[in-house]
Order: sequence, then C-alpha cells, then structure tokens
Amino acid sequence: MATIYRALVTAVLLVWAYVILTGLAAGSGEEALAWHLRTGLVGSVVACLVHSVPFAYFLGTGFWVKAFVRASGADASWEERQKGWMTESRAYPALYLAPLLTLLVPIAGSALETRAWPWWIHPALVVCAALATLVNLFSVPGVMLRNSALMDELADTHRVPLPDTPEMDAYIEREERHALPPLFQLSRVALLFAFQLVVVWLYLRFGTEGWRGVPFLPFGLGACVLLTLGLGLNALYDPEHPARPGVAWGRAMALGVACLGLVLWIRTL
Repeated sequence: MATIYRALVTAVLLVWAYVILTGLAAGSGEEALAWHLRTGLVGSVVACLVHSVPFAYFLGTGFWVKAFVRASGADASWEERQKGWMTESRAYPALYLAPLLTLLVPIAGSALETRAWPWWIHPALVVCAALATLVNLFSVPGVMLRNSALMDELADTHRVPLPDTPEMDAYIEREERHALPPLFQLSRVALLFAFQLVVVWLYLRFGTEGWRGVPFLPFGLGACVLLTLGLGLNALYDPEHPARPGVAWGRAMALGVACLGLVLWIRTL
C-alpha cells in the first residue's frame, strides 16, 4: 500500500505542476483562463481522492486490528501501538491539512477569477497545499509500512477461532452485542453533511459568477439542524460514554442555537 500511495501522490504533484503552468499562462486570454479553471478543478478533485486513501487505509486496518485482538484474546497493547504511531507521527496533522487546503484551492481560484478575494490568497493556498502534500509523500508511507509490520506480527503470534466452531459462534454473538449503535453511526453522517452544506455555499458564493447571490440562510439552517441532530445522537448513543438524554440534547441544542445566531449574523453581512 505504501508504494501505491507514493505513486498516487507523485502523480498528484505532477498534475499540480501542470496546473500551475496553466495558471501562469492564464492571463494570456479567455481560452487560457478557462483551460486553467478546468484543469485546476480536475486536479483538485483528483488530489482530494488521493488524500482520502490514508484515511480509508488506517480506518480499515484499525478496525482489523481491533477485531483481531478481540477474536484472538490478545492484549490491548496492540491497539495502543497502532494508535501511537498515528498520533505521535509528523504525518498526523498533514493528513488533515492536505485535503483541507486542497479543497480551498479551487474555491480561492474561482474567487480570484470573480475578484471576490484578494489575488494573493490563491497562490498562497497552492503553496501550502503542495507543501502539505510533500509532507504526506515522505511521512505517510513509513507509517503505513510500520502498520503493516504490526498486522503481520499480530497475525503470526495470535490465532482467531476457526469457522464453524463453538468458539467462533460465541465470538460472533459477542461482536453483535458490542457493535456500534446504528444511530451513533448516523450521527457521524449528519455531522459530515452539516460541514458539506457550508462548503457548498462557500463554493457557490465565492467560486461562481451566476450563483454569487445565493442566500446563506437555507444552507446555514440546514447545517444547524444537522449539527444539532448529529451532536445529540453522538452523545446519546456513544458506546463508551453515553450521556443522559437531557444532557445530550441540552448541549446539542445550545450549540445549535449559537450556530443559528451566527447564521443570522452572516445573513446581515
């Protein structure tokens, strides 16, 4: 996986180099500007997809290690080792910065084209996104290799119950009892969509010409509702530390009302 990730990130950097060249030539005419906008959008989408690979990899392997530890009866130190490599690594903050900056680059580029933002924001974000991508290129593969070595070591030193045995049946029954509640998983989806609604409005408002007058209120209200719902369900159905209904919904409603006030203030700008 580390080799595949290196190849993908290298391809992204090459694509970005070409997009930067089209940007330097964008001032030569409308056709050159349109070509830069198209290549920039495609390059950013491709980069975001590549930046999602480590999240999918570490999320999947994390679930595998956790399930294997429970099934084989290994101690919790295996999970702690895996988590420690992530949180203590240089790659950890860049994993989040790279996709965030990559998402902001096309928004700032479109805002520059419509003169909604100062000209220097777009190139500054391009440089920052490229640097974060370079950090990922040199740091993330090493963490992936250490993670693979841990998984191999765990599989070599421990054994899980064989299929169609009483031990496996007991393990499956135990896993079903401790599975994440569906409403807890739904809370994560609601929080994600709340964030995405704001991103969509930012793109329409600052990244397009024909939709610049789109009101923030529908997007803001939707984000507030989803945020309140997500926070309430998340606290109420947390499998490790569930909150009482009054506490869970009270905190969620308080933050939702605060966000609603922010939405109404933004509407007046």
